[in-house]
This record gives sequence, C-alpha cells and structure tokens, in this order.
Amino acid sequence: MKLLRVPSMYQRLILVFGSIALMGSCLAGLVLFKVISYEVHHQEITEIRGKVELITHLASMQDNPIDVDVFKNSLADLLGEHEYLEVWIFDPQGALIYGKPFPVDRYDMTEGGFTIDLPDGRRLRGLDTKITAGEVPNYNLIVAMDTGRGDKLLYVFGTTLLMVCLAWVAFVSALATWAVRRSLLSIDRLSEQAARIGPRDAHVRLPVDDIDIELRQLSMTFNRTLDRVQDAYRRSEEFNADVAHELRTPLANLISGTEVVLGRPRSAEELRVTMMSNLEELESLQLMVNDMLFLARADSGAVAAELTPTGIRSEVAIVLDYYEAMLESAELRVNVVGDADVLANTRLIRRAISNLVSNAVKASPPGETISIEIHDHRESVHIGVRNSGTGIPEEVLPKIFERFFRADSSRTQRPEGHGLGLGLSIVNAIARMHGGDTFARSGKGWSEVGFYIKKKATNH
Repeated sequence: MKLLRVPSMYQRLILVFGSIALMGSCLAGLVLFKVISYEVHHQEITEIRGKVELITHLASMQDNPIDVDVFKNSLADLLGEHEYLEVWIFDPQGALIYGKPFPVDRYDMTEGGFTIDLPDGRRLRGLDTKITAGEVPNYNLIVAMDTGRGDKLLYVFGTTLLMVCLAWVAFVSALATWAVRRSLLSIDRLSEQAARIGPRDAHVRLPVDDIDIELRQLSMTFNRTLDRVQDAYRRSEEFNADVAHELRTPLANLISGTEVVLGRPRSAEELRVTMMSNLEELESLQLMVNDMLFLARADSGAVAAELTPTGIRSEVAIVLDYYEAMLESAELRVNVVGDADVLANTRLIRRAISNLVSNAVKASPPGETISIEIHDHRESVHIGVRNSGTGIPEEVLPKIFERFFRADSSRTQRPEGHGLGLGLSIVNAIARMHGGDTFARSGKGWSEVGFYIKKKATNH
C-alpha cells in the first residue's frame, strides 16, 4: 500500500489513524443511513396499507356500488386531511371512477409496491389491491403516498451524518497527531542522546530505565553495539600502540646498523654480513606483519575456509616430527593421549598445535614430559598441551592470549610468534575461526594451555 510507504513514521501513523477513523465512520454512517432509509420506506408502506384497509372497509359498506357520487364524497371526507395521498379506483371494466388521470409510468419495487412519477415532478410510492363495492367484486384500488417528506428527511439526515463523520475524522486526526507526537518524543530524546556520543564520550550509554518498553530493547541493543564498538576501538588503539612499540626496536636496529656500516669504508665481507643481518630483521618484520594481518582478519569475523576431515592425532604427529630435534636437544618427551576427527582447516589446526608445542618446549625443564591431551566431546574437540615448570601466575592467565603479551622470559621466544607475543593470539584466532575458544589452567609446578573447536564448523 502506498500509505505504508510514507518515509516518516510520524506522518504514517497519523495517516493510518485518520484512515481508520474515516473508514470506520463511513461504514457506521452507511449502515445507519441504510437502517433509517429502510425504516422510512417501511413506515410509508405501513401507512399506505392502513389507508387501503380503510378504503376497502368503506367500499364494502356501500349498498349500491353504482352510486359513485356517494362513494366519492365518503372518500373525500376520508382523505381530506391527507394531501400527500393520492387514490385511484377503477371499475371492473377498467374505467377510472375516482381520482386524477392515472400516470402511464409505473415502476415496480423489489421491497414491495411500486413508484409513480407525476407530471408535476413528484414521486409517489403506492400499492394496488382488489376491493368489493357492495356486491360487485373486482374493483381495482390504488393508494399512493408522496415520498417527498421521507426523501427530505433522509437528505437532512444524510447531510448531518456526513458532517458528523467529517468532524469525527478531523477530531481523531488531531488527537492522533497529539498522541503520536507525544509518543515519539522518547525517540527524539534518544536520538539527541545518541548524537552526543563521540570519541571522547564513548563510555556514555542510552538510558534503559524510565523509557517506553518498546524502546528499551532498542536502547539495550544500541548499548551492546556501542560496547562492541568501544571494545574494538580500544583493541585497535592498543594494537596500534603495540605495533608501533614492537616495530620501533627492529627498525632502530636496522637504522643504527646501517649507519655504523656507512660510517666508514667497509670490505665486501663486512657489507655482506651486515646485509644478512638486515635481511633477518626484515624477514622477521615480514612474518610479524603477516601474523598481524591474519589476526586482523580473524577480528573482523572471518571464519575458517577449506574445511576437510582432519584427524587431530595425526596432525599432532606431524607437528612433533617437526620439533623432534628441538625435543631431543631439550631432553623432553611427549605423551599423546586420545584422538578425534573433526571438519576443520588442517593447515590452521596444525599451526595452532605447533604454537602450543613451541611454548611448552620453551617452558619445560629438561628431562620432563609434555602431555598432549585430545578430548572428543559431543559438540566440540578439545586439544590441550600440559607441561611442567614454574606454572603461570593466576593474575596472568586471563592475559596470555592477548597480542604482544609476554608472561615471562621463559615463554617469550616462540618460533611461530617470532618473539613478539603473537603465538597464543594466533591460537585464539584459529579457535574462534572454527567456532571455538581457548583455555588456560595452571597449578604448582604445571600449566596447561589449549583450545577447542566446534565439530559443526560453518564454511562461508
């Protein structure tokens, strides 16, 4: 409907209320007019039938039906006070014996009787019947009533009813305008409060108390959106600060090393060594940038793609083959418990396990055993890496998955995180991309860090 396409809620509600009032009043007025019209016509027919009965009774009392003059005088006395009535009487042969010349046009009506249009413009409603005058039957009697009185009454009533309906619609529209404007004041106030929220007032929220119930859910949803935006803004600021801090050291090393080399003439070998050192720093920066881009995609809601059936235990075996030399050098053993099959991105799962194993190797004392536990639950698969050591302080546990966070020196150097504290952040991102999350537990002389993924991961 075009009415519902009006872009303004204020105007749309007023039009809706006005249209409802108009249709309701028109329907009620039409029904009322029909009832009154039916009642007026019914009264006309009733009055006509009463006159027919009187005339029929008068005719039956005539001793000599041929004495028309006497009958005419009796009818004149009867109808003298009823100027709006017309009467015609025809004898059995069809000759008019009483009344004015009968009009030719006659229109039958469905509700009974007929109408007659007179030459003077009047319209009559009439009935015809057979009467008996004296002992002679089959006299035809026609009694008709002028409809002008009823039509005038209906006209006055219809005009008054139309004016009342228009006044009612105007009143309802004015009342709706006031009610809608008053009801929408809450929205205007919320809009003004929302417009005042800026970067310096990011903590301000819309009120959820003392407002309309219909707007409370909107305010709560908007506040939750602001919470997410504020959190994203905070994370972005922290991320930018961390990136600037982490990039400053390698860039300073590159600049200072290059300045030293350029400070005086160098041999080809010295230049080659400097270039190799710079290349290592640049490769480290490149890997860090790639990791940050990966984390940014995960934060933007990216999900794991290219999902394939993956056996977790077999992926753990592949990772342990890669770390075999490191494990032997650190005199560490690895015990793998459990297995599970899941639909996941094999490359990402392998990378997450590698980061956890790398952390455990760096944090475990020589001669200890690292335990990798795989638990197959109904809706998810949990992978945890447990190792001996000093453990993780209780106050540090909630922060270990944050970017660039370093718990202590023993857990700082990570091959996958490139010594920048991105390893566990990447594990957390991979878990979230598979519909899961990370967990960390610690006690006296041990710690366990891991993640879980949903079995019914969605591939977008």
